[in-house]
Amino acid sequence: MSLKVFTGLPASGKTSTLIDEMISRRESGGRVLLVLSSEHESLTKRPNVKAGGLMGCRDENKSYPIDAVMNSSEAASLLAAQEPGTMVVFDEAQYFKPDLVSSWRSASERAVDILVGTPSEHQLQLLANISHERVHIEVNCSCGRSPASQVLYDKDLTYPLHLCADCHAKQKSDAIASLLAEVRRSEPFPNKLHTYQPFYDLDMEGWALVRTDCPARLNVILDAVSRCDSVGEKLADPLGQASFIDLGCCSGFFSDAMADHGFRSAGVDISKDFIDWASRLANIKAQDVSYVQSDLMSYLTSSAEKRFDVISTFATVQWVMAQSGYEAGLACFEAIFERANSICVVEMGYTAEPIYRDKITDRPTEIDRRWVLNLMEQSGHFDTIELHPTGENGIWRDIFVGFKEPPSSPRIFNDFPATAATQTSNASGYYSDNWVGPELDVGMQADEDVSLVRLDGWCPDECSGATLTMCLSGQTLREVKVQGGKFRIELPYSVAKGGFFEFRVSADKSFKPEGDARELSFILLELGFK
Repeated sequence: MSLKVFTGLPASGKTSTLIDEMISRRESGGRVLLVLSSEHESLTKRPNVKAGGLMGCRDENKSYPIDAVMNSSEAASLLAAQEPGTMVVFDEAQYFKPDLVSSWRSASERAVDILVGTPSEHQLQLLANISHERVHIEVNCSCGRSPASQVLYDKDLTYPLHLCADCHAKQKSDAIASLLAEVRRSEPFPNKLHTYQPFYDLDMEGWALVRTDCPARLNVILDAVSRCDSVGEKLADPLGQASFIDLGCCSGFFSDAMADHGFRSAGVDISKDFIDWASRLANIKAQDVSYVQSDLMSYLTSSAEKRFDVISTFATVQWVMAQSGYEAGLACFEAIFERANSICVVEMGYTAEPIYRDKITDRPTEIDRRWVLNLMEQSGHFDTIELHPTGENGIWRDIFVGFKEPPSSPRIFNDFPATAATQTSNASGYYSDNWVGPELDVGMQADEDVSLVRLDGWCPDECSGATLTMCLSGQTLREVKVQGGKFRIELPYSVAKGGFFEFRVSADKSFKPEGDARELSFILLELGFK
């Protein structure tokens, strides 16, 4: 019985050792088969990975011809057909399914010699219960004082530095500091601790950020993923390859985060600096994230065959419209909607915003919440569309989530006393004991046609004389001064059945009750829509 397994750090010499074993067996007249997996893009995207291609290593003088590139089921059938004495080699074995381990065992019990390079953690767990020879290849840290335990990449994921724990911590910290120093020197905020968005999972204390809502937007994506069975199944499969792309990725916050959550991740942005910074951090973190510098239209045109399980695009398509026209933006959205296998997350800059008001000059109508909802609904691509309204958990703009299949569970909010409308977001500034802080903000959807809004409340003496400002979907409807005791405010406002809107009330007075750290303004008895 011969089952030999080779482990070690990347670039430690595993493939080189396998090539030596294969050459030795071939020169002695033995039959040798080299098999690679066809089941993972990280391997199959390499141009040499094909039958007849050459498997090389970091020693440019060594290579060996690949006999087959196949899936795990095909590999199991191939093993079952081999005669005793044949050597079958599986390099980059982590890209085969774990259940191939049983075929390795069966073949080795029939005197087929099995060599396995770089097995996955799951495969190693299964191998623990099987008789085999483990060959762990060690290399020294570049400091020369300790064995290496980690790697650090610079320009790509091919040639790493082998480092001990202490050296790795220092050099990684230095690499991150160097990256942030470059960001600090760069436009559009040269020589300032100021940039557009944070880097995921980096300490950026002291930095001014244009988009402070990245964590909140990430939670919108992750919430959708947690309720999508098809994506969940892929994430649970070692070779499932759940895929994600952020179109207009800036410096890679979302692509980085989704890679950290198990996705095969990508990002596209027109800015060379953003793509360079994102790629540099991916190398520092040893992440196989694919970043592409391109404008959105060119990328979608040149990659028509590419699909992703989850696609996000935050405030990007309005710039396509501003630069190439309204119809070009519609074409981008159609391509994006079509290429999302499961989930599409959209944020759109509205033409009511000062920055975009004069940009999309050929628009036939205003671009707003209803425009995006109509576009997604009429596209016919989505089973369910969810709205996360501006202000929910601090997000800057409305975010729309389209599901290609029904989510496993709906978003349900029932902690807010409203009639004739359904809550569609957390009620920010509202507490379970009915108290409201200086600002209440909640997303709603009308259960029927609405023409009147009624707010019933109670004002404490401490806030008597407070002015309440009532806004719906960004439109200030009325400012009303309330006195201590019960009050009712009624005002006209039209929303069609099924329409989404944001309800906001702000108060210019608040107080802290004794023994209570909250800032409170009034008690909400009921919010009604007639």
